[in-house]
Amino acid sequence: MFRPGASVLRSVSMPADRSLAPREYGAYAELAFPLATGFLAGGWSMAGPGFAVAVIAGFLLSEPLAVVAGARGERAHREATPRARRRVAVLSAVGLAAAAFALLSAPPAARLAALVPAGLALALLPALARGRHKTLVGELLVAAALAGMALPVGIAGGMRPPVATLVWGIWLSTFWLATLTVHAIKTRFKPALGAPWTLWAAPGFALGVVALAVVGAAAGRIGPRFALAVAPAAAVAGTALAARVTPRRLRRVGWSLVAANLATFGLLVLS
Repeated sequence: MFRPGASVLRSVSMPADRSLAPREYGAYAELAFPLATGFLAGGWSMAGPGFAVAVIAGFLLSEPLAVVAGARGERAHREATPRARRRVAVLSAVGLAAAAFALLSAPPAARLAALVPAGLALALLPALARGRHKTLVGELLVAAALAGMALPVGIAGGMRPPVATLVWGIWLSTFWLATLTVHAIKTRFKPALGAPWTLWAAPGFALGVVALAVVGAAAGRIGPRFALAVAPAAAVAGTALAARVTPRRLRRVGWSLVAANLATFGLLVLS
């Protein structure tokens, strides 16, 4: 998410021994932080590790599925497909077994909460199979699904459903803000390759999230630490957009967003 995608030429010339791990580095943060929040803020449970293994397996499926579908170029499809198919089979089996264990051992509220990330993942599956999950809409769906894992993991560990829903909303807002900001930076300097609406959607979304947090805290609907949890990502996004950062500095923006995620994580755990 923090760097432009590879060109068609690069994907066609990819060697057969290429890694089958996902290369969207920002998505690793989107995977880790909601799970860690669910475990540390909610507590340990029998179902929690099952949910975690299931989503990690699903996350790792993205790259081998793209290879099998031919989205990584003809050479990668021809030479790496056997290995990718084996990886798909193993990860699918592990993911399904972990999900079944989690659902059987989870309380009813956690099972119901698991429908949120599961439904989002199902909506993403067609694009994932075609290797088109790197589009803006695909990245927003991935972010929503990964952020949603805080729901079943947290509730299974004892977090109250309203609090878990708030945690999901905060991570969802944080990840969407990061995604919109990165795409806005790309679009500003390469309009033909981007989505022009992100130029106003990114700053508008940042202001909207901050305003909603302030109003919620002032009305006593959410605690002050929950309200502050959206501030780090909004500050990084606002600074990057105001400074008219170029795509060459996207890596720096990405690491700044990860640092903002760490601050958000700390505030959520303390809350």
